[in-house]
Amino acid sequence: MPTRTPVRRPSPWLVAIVAVSVVARTAVAWLRGAPILFPDEYIYTSLGRSIAESGKPLVRGHSAHFPALLEPLLTAPAWLVGDVGIAYRLVQTIGALAMSLAAIPVYLLARRLGLTTRVALVLAALAVLVPDLVFASFVSSEALAYPLLLTAVYAATRALVRPTRRSQLAFLAVAVLTALARTQFLVLVPVYVAAAVAVGLREGALKRTIREQRLLLSLFALAGIGVLATGPTRAVGVYRGLFEHHVDAGGVLHWGALDAMTLAYAAGWVVVPGALLGLWLAFARPRSRDELAFGAVAVALVAGLLAEASVLQASIPYANEIQERYVFYAAPLLVVAFATYASRGWPYRILHLALAVGLVLLSARLPLTTYARPATVSGSPVLYAVYWLSGHLGQPGNAAVVVAAAAAVMSAMAVVASRRPRIGTPIVLGLAVLATAATSSGAVAFEVSNTRTVTRLYLPRDPSWVDRAGVGDAALVHAWGGHRSASLQELFWNRSITRVLLLPGAWPFDAYHTQSLTVAGDGTLLVAGRPVDEPLVMDEFGSVVRLRGARVLRSGPTATLWVPAPRPRLALYAAGWSFDGWLGGFGRIDLWPAQPRGRIEGWFSTKLTVPSTGQRTTITLRLPGGKRSVELRPGAQRTLRIRVCGRGPWHASFRSNKFMVAGIRPVAARATRPVFEPSPSACRSAAAA
Repeated sequence: MPTRTPVRRPSPWLVAIVAVSVVARTAVAWLRGAPILFPDEYIYTSLGRSIAESGKPLVRGHSAHFPALLEPLLTAPAWLVGDVGIAYRLVQTIGALAMSLAAIPVYLLARRLGLTTRVALVLAALAVLVPDLVFASFVSSEALAYPLLLTAVYAATRALVRPTRRSQLAFLAVAVLTALARTQFLVLVPVYVAAAVAVGLREGALKRTIREQRLLLSLFALAGIGVLATGPTRAVGVYRGLFEHHVDAGGVLHWGALDAMTLAYAAGWVVVPGALLGLWLAFARPRSRDELAFGAVAVALVAGLLAEASVLQASIPYANEIQERYVFYAAPLLVVAFATYASRGWPYRILHLALAVGLVLLSARLPLTTYARPATVSGSPVLYAVYWLSGHLGQPGNAAVVVAAAAAVMSAMAVVASRRPRIGTPIVLGLAVLATAATSSGAVAFEVSNTRTVTRLYLPRDPSWVDRAGVGDAALVHAWGGHRSASLQELFWNRSITRVLLLPGAWPFDAYHTQSLTVAGDGTLLVAGRPVDEPLVMDEFGSVVRLRGARVLRSGPTATLWVPAPRPRLALYAAGWSFDGWLGGFGRIDLWPAQPRGRIEGWFSTKLTVPSTGQRTTITLRLPGGKRSVELRPGAQRTLRIRVCGRGPWHASFRSNKFMVAGIRPVAARATRPVFEPSPSACRSAAAA
């Protein structure tokens, strides 16, 4: 079967596409005020800082067991900059450059398949227009993995067409780098093997193909033996927990369909019917060995990515997120496959029409607006755009109609244009450019708005406020009801926070090293029996905490910096009082005396209000002396005042019979910050009564 030798002279237009993309993506990245993809952005940042400072990949001073180290290694020099804000912008610039380079392997692949320079340039532009390039502004693996994976596809195609030692080792090197960027791309090994077998079977020379590929197949076999010997769970490091979940077959099919749908939208939608026909023709009637090899690699890779994403989602209990970030890498391959189909003169137009109609019906049957909710969009820039559109059109139903109508109109235009191939290809590629550009704009608008909201909620004007205080190493104390994003923001922006401590009732917010606190009778905070005497960044997202033996130096929206004077001790811990003035549906109140087993006497008070749109609510308190109920009427404020009398630590709890939702939190009422007023007269009046 003949092969095609592409023109090797680089196009100045390709350089221009990359340059414009770098400038545009950097500008967009700098509009992003703070990281929000947690814990990923914190993990990569911590690893990069640790490598820069110590040469070791550590998170909070302990081994991360994290295999995807390429991004931290490449961005480590940026973290040598002392100012976190400047270092963050440098890392974003590196991401914009890396992701924009994806245009190059797509262009080279298109030329290798015999497509014209103009078409190859359009395909290169589409590669940097996909909405998922919003990840260029994230501190995560996508920015490096995207161009590397596309380079791996190009290298795999070359190695299958001309199986020299040089081409095979080139693919191996790129595959290793891609897997180091993102562990999921270990899938390149079975993808290459499957593609080689497919090429051999199609050419009727399987034994010859295996003989040609014996170098890579032998290396893959040795690597597989090594992984089996050490254990597959050790090879994937922190991701080993995925092997412990049950996989539901129905869930795999459900999520696979949704992931495929978002992949179609990411690729520009209108090209998908032609792309499917192009991949089929690459096997049924390949015009060259290059086309056959590309088709084999593309089909195996798309299947592998969809399988990984859907199995991951189906194995996680209560999963409700479309994982577009696992599959978007294949979007440029679909566009290339469409171009190979169009270059044949648009054959099988009736079948193209049937596929287009089927996709439109599928989009109506599985509207993405169902999944475009604040709690479920984090892994899908396509859903970013849909959610942004829903907000501007008033309700999700309107957005669903617009998306479905746009898909139907584009599909109809593609079917009509197919009657005249010379103008049909430019029209469809133009529509794909418009679709991806529009979706990218919506994704960017959502991301910029979302990060501004997060910055306003969680961060002070100077997000590195703990570092600026100059108190040396500090500990973040995570409290009951603490929010993962709020605590990780503090850790991201403040290098001086070197460890995380958990108050009673608090849950770890990531998989990395934390230490649990116990509380002595006088409120002394202990870790493994030793008192804590360092500055404390006290998390107050979902609790109010007051210390004695320490003073407040600075405060942020959701945290307070306490410095020892001389040693911090708990005085009050009111779990359930959120930073934004909401009282949770249940919680606990703990008070400590100044001395062990000393008396604690006084009044605990707060003001409660159920909004006028709420319901009559009863809050039941369990006090040391029995139960007490407080009735709250909508729109009326009531002062809750509790007499506190006792020796040693004093504890109480509360629960509401009605709940509202604030964001994604169940809450009972608005509440002022609680206050404890020491007063011996409170207990004397109780004794008199």
